[in-house]
Amino acid sequence: MERGLTFRAPEPMLRTPNPQLREQRRAQILAAAARCFIDKGFHQASMAEIARASGLSMGLLYRYFRSKEEIVLAAAERERTDTLAAITALRAAATLRDALAAWTDAAVDAAFDSGYVRLVTEVLAEAGRNPTLLATLHAEDRLAIDALEAAFHTLQGRGLVSTRTPARVVATLFAACFEGIATRAILDDTLDRAALKAGLVEHWLHALTPVSGTSRSDRPADEAGSRSRRP
Repeated sequence: MERGLTFRAPEPMLRTPNPQLREQRRAQILAAAARCFIDKGFHQASMAEIARASGLSMGLLYRYFRSKEEIVLAAAERERTDTLAAITALRAAATLRDALAAWTDAAVDAAFDSGYVRLVTEVLAEAGRNPTLLATLHAEDRLAIDALEAAFHTLQGRGLVSTRTPARVVATLFAACFEGIATRAILDDTLDRAALKAGLVEHWLHALTPVSGTSRSDRPADEAGSRSRRP
């Protein structure tokens, strides 16, 4: 009887893992999986290879993720968090120029990260063969576009963005533009990153600034809004 109690004593620790350690392990697995997907492709990379790359046993890996699809879902959730944070900053920026400059800086840097682009390409290719993965990516994309639409709708309400084009269309075109930069970075290795960033900011300023007040793009939001309400 006593021997049984001694044997079972450690079990509560397994049921209540350290949250910080759990998060560190998840990040460790996600990083290893990304390397495997980039090196071998999503379809060819195995859970065993991901376990080896992460330095964990198969049993411990499966305690966190049961499949490659679950790993991709976790990565997508992390990216969603980063994307929504960037959209929140876009929405709250004092001027349209500030908003576009911050977004463009991060988005172009990501497009020039060859590892990141290869990873996204691999996942998209697998999604064409995997309906479950495709459904996950569709859901994540809708969340991002919905949030981007809401941000542009808010900027339109503050008088910083023209209402000539519906916010949903602006959000879709905006996302498509920056997603396409990654393709250009792959195909054209002579691209000047700094010049591209500056050109994109000026392009979107021209496209989004209300016709009747081009200077609004550089005015604080409260000033722009108060002027627009004057009779």
